[in-house]
Amino acid sequence: MDRFAADSYVYAKASGIYARSFVGKRTPRLFEAKRLRDLWTTLFNDEVPLVPEGLLTLYLERRAEQKAVDEFITLLSSYDTPDPLSKALLSFYDYNNLKAAVTAVITGEKDPPFMVDLKQFSILDRTKWPDIAEMTKNGPLAWFNRVPKEAEHLAWENRLDHEYYRSVWRAFLQLSGKDRAATENLIREEIILQNIVWAMRLVSYYNTSADEIESMLAGHDEPESTREILCGPALSVLDRAFDSHADWTGWKYGWLLNPHEEGFPWTLDPRWAQLTADKYLFRTAMSLFHQNPFTVGVLVSFLKIKQLEDQMIRVAAEGLRLGANETQLNEYVRDIFNA
Repeated sequence: MDRFAADSYVYAKASGIYARSFVGKRTPRLFEAKRLRDLWTTLFNDEVPLVPEGLLTLYLERRAEQKAVDEFITLLSSYDTPDPLSKALLSFYDYNNLKAAVTAVITGEKDPPFMVDLKQFSILDRTKWPDIAEMTKNGPLAWFNRVPKEAEHLAWENRLDHEYYRSVWRAFLQLSGKDRAATENLIREEIILQNIVWAMRLVSYYNTSADEIESMLAGHDEPESTREILCGPALSVLDRAFDSHADWTGWKYGWLLNPHEEGFPWTLDPRWAQLTADKYLFRTAMSLFHQNPFTVGVLVSFLKIKQLEDQMIRVAAEGLRLGANETQLNEYVRDIFNA
């Protein structure tokens, strides 16, 4: 179908799926389940597998993730020529698939690990596992042609993350002015926030030098004006003390910092920053979904919303498996939606 017809169809269908998704006001329904079997029947229409609870949790989480991806692929396939940004964002799952494939080889697994099926949009050949070179052959990840040595592992994983965000930014630049305007806020902020968290982690966990970190940031090889936008906030992290909350006073992204209680020691927590950044992006996606109908912004926001739903399903499933109480889970959900 032509672009206008496809845009109209995708917006209508995505709106319907969004309305049925377990995000926003529907999220608490996930936490009404008292058993994993109840959660399964809330999410899916088929019979609950007769397996132990630990395995049922794994099945449920994998099924939910694949379902979200299948829904996105259905929407994307409505276009004769799918936009490059949506395809780049979808490749996020193949980047994770490759990491899972490598880990399974390293740990000596006999069977292939779970990998999300991206169907015609995949940039990997999952059927070639455990041959990593054959999995990545003739694709954008062909350079990843073996299992990295232990000393190389961090650098190779970082390159994967960097190349993913580089592909997303380059795909964004290929869009029309209207589609760029509809997606720029979410895409730009995701890259900025991810760069900030990377910088925090590299300093906190690996004591990486500032020069090394700059070359690892997404967008570092873009023109100067773009580099300043995408990397500048992360580079500003490197000038501050990670054990002094006062040293971060006035920082634009101070809302990412873990709380500080006067009179007690404080150390920056990159994990807190990552979770807070994710919450911000999820809320942004939900607010933007209906603001940009008939643009690529619908697909971009939709994918982020489905990733939020997937995260909520994991929280609910793990909570049931571990016996978390309802108060703890509800507090987490309220925090996510800033309710």
